[in-house]
Amino acid sequence: MNENKKLNDIEEKIKQLKAQKQSLILKEKEKERKTRTKRLIEIGAIFDSMGVNSIELANEFKNHFINNEKSKLWLENFIEKNKA
Repeated sequence: MNENKKLNDIEEKIKQLKAQKQSLILKEKEKERKTRTKRLIEIGAIFDSMGVNSIELANEFKNHFINNEKSKLWLENFIEKNKA
């Protein structure tokens, strides 16, 4: 009987630890999501301050760098040089 009690206690502890692990995973995902959202808002604010203040204009800006080989190369070099 004593051995069964120990096994039950261990099983209960395993369930608790799994629940704690899942909770920590969810908290980390939420933290990452909030960090990404904040970064996207800050980047959007920078573009807005430059006059890129609509989705259409932002897409035109993006398309310029995608479709213009010289601009695309410049942007790739700029990003590579300024990686944190």
